[in-house]
Amino acid sequence: MARDDYVRLSTFLAVFRLRIALAAALITGNAVLAVLPAFLTQRLIDDGAIPGDTGRVYALGGALLAAGAVTAGSALTERWMLARLGEEVSARMRTDLYEHLHEQSAAFFAGSRAGAIVSRLHGDVQGVRDLVTRTLATVVSALVTLVVAGAAILLLNWRVALAVLCLAPVFHVLTTRSGSTLRVLTRRQLAATADLDSMAAERLSPGGAEIIRLYGDRRREADRFRQHVHRLRDVTVRGAVLDGKLGAALTLLVALVTTGVYTAAGVLVARGSLTVGTMVAMVALLARIYGPLTALPGCRLELAAGEVCFERVREIMRYSPDIVEHEDAKPVPGTSVTFTDVTFAYPHETATGLASLKSAPRAAVTVPAGTPREILGGVTFEAAPGTTVGVVGHSGAGKSTLAHLLTRSWDIGSGRIEVGGQDVRRTQLRSLRSTVGVVTQNAFLLHGTVRENLQLARPLADENDIVDACRVAQIWNAVERLPNGLDTVLGDQGVNLSGGERQRLAIARLVLKAPRIVVLDEATSQLDNITERALLESLRPFLSGRTCLIIAHRLSTVREADQILVMRDGRVVQAGTHSQLIAAEGEYRHMSHTQKHTADSRSVGSVARNGSAAR
Repeated sequence: MARDDYVRLSTFLAVFRLRIALAAALITGNAVLAVLPAFLTQRLIDDGAIPGDTGRVYALGGALLAAGAVTAGSALTERWMLARLGEEVSARMRTDLYEHLHEQSAAFFAGSRAGAIVSRLHGDVQGVRDLVTRTLATVVSALVTLVVAGAAILLLNWRVALAVLCLAPVFHVLTTRSGSTLRVLTRRQLAATADLDSMAAERLSPGGAEIIRLYGDRRREADRFRQHVHRLRDVTVRGAVLDGKLGAALTLLVALVTTGVYTAAGVLVARGSLTVGTMVAMVALLARIYGPLTALPGCRLELAAGEVCFERVREIMRYSPDIVEHEDAKPVPGTSVTFTDVTFAYPHETATGLASLKSAPRAAVTVPAGTPREILGGVTFEAAPGTTVGVVGHSGAGKSTLAHLLTRSWDIGSGRIEVGGQDVRRTQLRSLRSTVGVVTQNAFLLHGTVRENLQLARPLADENDIVDACRVAQIWNAVERLPNGLDTVLGDQGVNLSGGERQRLAIARLVLKAPRIVVLDEATSQLDNITERALLESLRPFLSGRTCLIIAHRLSTVREADQILVMRDGRVVQAGTHSQLIAAEGEYRHMSHTQKHTADSRSVGSVARNGSAAR
C-alpha cells in the first residue's frame, strides 16, 4: 500500500481513534497475560513441586486459575470491541461510498455494471473491515507477544533466544516473495467475482430471465456462467495453494527449530545447567512465540488482500462527479424553460466512468473511440410559465435527451438551458431536481410496496394524499384489486404490474411530488387511446398552472399543447400549435396522416374480425 493510502486510511479511521486505542490496549494486555502462565508454571515446579512445598503449589495453582479467568474475560471483551469496531467501520465506509455513488452523473452509471458496483459496496468494504479489525489486530497482538515472550526467553536463557531469533529473516524472505504474488491474485479474484455477480444480477432479474427464456439458449447461458465460475475457482485455488505452500514451509521451519530447542534444553537439564521448571517455561514461551511467527506471514498476505480492497474502494471515492454544482449556485427562481442553440452528443463509453467497472475486457477486440454521434444540433425553444410544450418526432430524434439535459443528468455540449431565466449550470442541483418532475417511458419501480414506491416522492405523505394521487393517475382501482392494496410488494422493477399500470403508478408518484415543472417523456405510451384520454383529462387540473413538457409519439397526446415542437435528427424542424402545423406542409402533417391511416387500418381490421366472428 502506498504511503498516501495509509494516510487516507488513517484519516478515515481517526473518527474511531478512541475505540481503536481501547482495542489496542486490550490486545496488548492480552498478549502480556498470555506470557504470565509460563512464569507461574516455572515457579510452581521449581519452588513448589520439586521441593515438596504443597502450600506454594496451591497458591501458584490458584494464581494460574485467576490468570486464566482474567485472560478469558479480557479476550471476550476484545472480541466484542473488535466486532463492534469492524461493523461501524464498514457501515461508515459503505454509507460514504453509497452517498458518493449517488452524486455521480448518468454517464457514470451508463457504462458501469451494476454487479461490479455492488461488489465494491459489499465485498471490498468487507475486505477493508477485515484488514482493520482482524489483520491489524492480529499484527499488534503478534508483535507484542513476540516482544514480551522473546524478552522472557532471553531472561531465562539467552542462547535459546538467539536460536529463535534466527528464524526472523527466513520468515521475512518467504512472506515478501509470496505477498506480491498474492496481491495480483487478489485483484484477479475480486475482478472475477464482480464479473460473476454482474452476470447473475443481469440474467436473474425478471426482465433478464424472461429474455433468456424467450430468445436465449439456456445451455449457452449456462456455459457462459460456468466459464465465469471456473475463472473464479481457478484464481481462488491458486491463492489457496500459495497460502498452503507458505504455511507448509513455515511449519517445517518451526518443527526444525522446536526439535533443536527441546533437545538442547533436555541436555542442559540432564547436566544440571537448567531447571525443569525453566525448561517447561521455555517450552511454553516457545509455543507462544511460534504462534505469532506463523501468524505474521499470513497477516502479510491478508494485508496484501486488504490493500487491494481499499484501493478499489478509494478508486471510486476519488472519482469526481461529472456533474458538479457551481460554487455560486442559486435556487430556481421561476418556472419558464428556455433552450438556446443547445447541442449535445453522448460521450464514448471509454470517456466516462471507471474502466474497472465496465464490461470485462475481451481478448483481441479493440473498439475505437471514434467521434461521438451528435444527438442535438442547435435546439432552441421557450416554454413560458404555466404553458405546455409538446415534443414529437420519430424514434432517435433526440426528444428524451431534452428531459435528461433539463435535469442535468447530462451536461450540454454548447448553448444554454435556463429555468426561470437562470442557467441550470448555475442552479442548485437539489432545487432544480425538486422543481422538475419527470416520468419516463420505462417507469422504474423499486422492489417494495406500492406505498414505499409512492412515498419516494414525499416520505411524509399520508394515506389520503396517496389515494388522491392514485385517483388522479387513474390507478387507484388497480391498486385496490391488489392482494394487500398499498402494502402489496410489487417485485423487482414492478414485475407484478402491467406496463400501463407501472406508468400510471409513476405518474401518481409525480402527482405526490407536485413539482412546478412537469416532464412527461412518453409517460402514456403503454396505454390505449381511451385510457390515455381519461388519464390526461384527470391530470388537467393538476397540470393547470404548471410548466409542462410533454414528449410523445402519438400526436393526440400533445394536440392541446400551447406549442408543439417537431424534431428530426436532433433539430427542431417545425413549431406551432396543432392547427398551425396541420395547415402547413411538413413533417407534422405527414405524421398525422400516417397515424390516422394506421388507426383506420386497425379499425377496419377490428370490424372484419368482428364480422367474421358473427358469421
